[in-house]
Amino acid sequence: MEVLLWLLAQTIEDYQKQLEQINYLISENQKKLDELQNQEKNLLLEISIINTKIQLYEEKLDILDEQIHKLNQEIQLLNKRKQLLGQEIDEIKRKLNKTARLLYKIPKRNIWELILGTGSFYESYRIQVSLMSILRYYKLTADNLKEKEKNLEYVKLKIDKNLKLLEKSREEQRMALSELNNLKIKKQNYLNKIRLNKSEKIAYLNELQKSKQRLEKLINELSKKRTEKKSNAISLIIPVNGKIVNDFGYVYDNVYGTRIKNNGIDIKAPKNSPVRASESGEVVYVGFIEGYGNIIIIEHAGFWTIYSQIIGINVKKGDKVIKGQQIAKVGDELFHFELRLGKEAVDPKPYFTSQF
Repeated sequence: MEVLLWLLAQTIEDYQKQLEQINYLISENQKKLDELQNQEKNLLLEISIINTKIQLYEEKLDILDEQIHKLNQEIQLLNKRKQLLGQEIDEIKRKLNKTARLLYKIPKRNIWELILGTGSFYESYRIQVSLMSILRYYKLTADNLKEKEKNLEYVKLKIDKNLKLLEKSREEQRMALSELNNLKIKKQNYLNKIRLNKSEKIAYLNELQKSKQRLEKLINELSKKRTEKKSNAISLIIPVNGKIVNDFGYVYDNVYGTRIKNNGIDIKAPKNSPVRASESGEVVYVGFIEGYGNIIIIEHAGFWTIYSQIIGINVKKGDKVIKGQQIAKVGDELFHFELRLGKEAVDPKPYFTSQF
C-alpha cells in the first residue's frame, strides 16, 4: 500500500491528522464492507428462491416420471391384450375354416330323396343347418374380436399421443431445471467471491486497527527515550544516492483522492541500491508496518531517523551503527526517509551536509 497508514507524529495536532486519515480509511472500507454484506444478503435470497424453484421442478419431474411409467404399463397391458385377441381371432378363423370344410363335405341330395323323404336326407339337412349356425356364431365372434382389436388400437394411439406430450413436457422441465442449476452455480460462485472480498476487507480493517495500536505503542516507547537536541547540531548524510521525487509536506494521493501529509521525503533509486545510516545511533525498531513495508528506526542523541520501503536488512534491534554504515537496500526503486526532531517531523533536506 502506497499511502502511509502510520506516520509517527510527535505533536497532538500531527497525530490527530494521521488518526483522521486512518479513520477515513476505516470508514471507506466499512462502507465497502456494508455494501458487500448487502450484496451477500441479496444473493442468499436469490439462491433461496432458485432452490425453491428447483424443488418445484424436481417435484413436477417426479410426477411426470410417474405418469409416464403408468402410461408405459398401460401400453404393455394393451399390447398383451392385443396379442391375446390376435390369438383368439386366429383360433376363430381356424374353427371357421374347419367348419366350412365340414359343410363343404356334406353330400348334396337329389330331388327324389326329398320326395321320398329318406332318413339320410333329413340327417344331412340337420347337420348342414347346425354347421351353418356354428359358422354364423364363429363369424359373429370373429367380428366382435376384430372390433375389440380396433378399439384397443384406438386407445393405444391415444395413450401414445399422451405419452409423447408427457415426454416432451418432461424434457422441457429438465431443460428448465438444468438452467436453474447453472444459474445457481453462477450465483454461488459470485457469492463465494463476495465472501472472499468481504473477508479481505475485514482483514484489512483489522490490520488498520493493529497499525494504529502499534503506532501508539511505538511512539510511547520512543518518547520515553528521547532528549532534546538543538537543530543546528544535526549533520546528516543522504541515506540513498538517488533523486528526491516527493518532498516533505502535504501531497495529493491519487489512490484515495485526498491530501495527506508526507512526513518525510521519497527518493527514487535503483533497486538494491545501498541504504546507509544518516548518523550514528542505536537501532530501536526493525520490522514491517502496513503501508511502510519493511522499516528501520534509529535513535540518535535527541532525534531519530526512519528508513522504509527497504529490503536486505542487515541490522537488528539494539545494534549500534555508525554514520555511513550500510543497513539495508532499496526495495521497489522508491525509498522513504524521515527525520524526527524533538516533538516534530521535520524536513530532512536542510540537515543533509553530504552524500555517503
